[in-house]
Amino acid sequence: MLSSSFLAFHPSEMSPQIPYSILPQTKESIAHILKHYEHFKQDRKARELPSQPMIVGVSGCQGSGKTTLCDTLVHLLKEAPHNLRVVSFSLDDVYLTHDDQIKLSEKYATNPLYQQRGQAGSHDLSLASQTLQSLLKTHTQGEPVPIPVYDKSLHCGQGDRLDKSNWKYPVAPFDIILFEGWMLGFKTLPESSVKQHANLDFDQVNVMNTELNKYEDELYPYFDIFIHLSPCKLDQVFQWRLQQEHHMKQTRGVDGLSDEAVRVFVDTYMPAYELYLPRLDKVGFYGQGYLGESLKRYEGLKRLDGGYSQPNRHLRVVLDQDRRVVESGTIREISVGAQQTAMTSSTASTGFFTKKLVYRCAFIGVLGLIGYKRNSIVNGFIRLSNKLANK
Repeated sequence: MLSSSFLAFHPSEMSPQIPYSILPQTKESIAHILKHYEHFKQDRKARELPSQPMIVGVSGCQGSGKTTLCDTLVHLLKEAPHNLRVVSFSLDDVYLTHDDQIKLSEKYATNPLYQQRGQAGSHDLSLASQTLQSLLKTHTQGEPVPIPVYDKSLHCGQGDRLDKSNWKYPVAPFDIILFEGWMLGFKTLPESSVKQHANLDFDQVNVMNTELNKYEDELYPYFDIFIHLSPCKLDQVFQWRLQQEHHMKQTRGVDGLSDEAVRVFVDTYMPAYELYLPRLDKVGFYGQGYLGESLKRYEGLKRLDGGYSQPNRHLRVVLDQDRRVVESGTIREISVGAQQTAMTSSTASTGFFTKKLVYRCAFIGVLGLIGYKRNSIVNGFIRLSNKLANK
């Protein structure tokens, strides 16, 4: 669904004169969150459930701007007229410690995908779940909640989790929790599908494919709604990540990765993008896979786990090389048999067709009741119904 009302901005134009807050991806995300937050509160009240924060999953390739987006959303949602209590943290902040990451790389010593942080399996999912649970359970207690912090600049760019004394401690209660990560929404594919990618080493990528099961079981059920920043082309990822590294080194004065190291780093992510982005772009976070995957309890229009089930929970925002929005829309939750992305624009066309059909049936039904048989009169009423439906 092309958004003709969107303005385009180049990253170099993101200055105090043109703040990030007015960019289309920010406006779309704000609208998506606010709309669902009202429904979320009403839903819990109607089902006589205790109030709790709404959790928003935010996904996007490295350098796509998802962290900046979340920081901006926190600021805007806290301000008038919204005045919401918002907290944000990242999948990156629950990376394994440097020591545990070394152990993981030694475990898969012959697998180049696991010689550095990033892939499925390199996160402490227990810590992620524990943090989310703390944010939910202390909703009304007014206590500081520990949120881990990971510093990517440590160990010459290999990164490490900071000591607890340097973690974030926001004070509950909260209205909205933003949780962002580059691979959120990636889901295990059938092995037969993975093997069809002849350019990928099956033994290497199958480790990642298997590890994703844990994310689906332990992390994904937390998300009430979802926002995905999707690239027009995959080759945008390297340039985005390179800009991100340069910015970190310039603004923080810390060591980081060289340009060549960034290229090697990004290359290890490409198999995941090639395998898992198509499904996320096609059916969204809550849609059932179309390659024989079973329906997860948090998927589908009506969640089986009792979670928030309002339609169109997934917002997809497509960005070009310069992070300009070229397409945006929500993806309706679909189940087995649906083979096309159900963007909301298609809902409008379906409604138009239904409206036209109702007019036709009504007019033709009247004709039948009063005994008119002539085809010319019937055709005349059909033409009239079309005109009315188009108004």
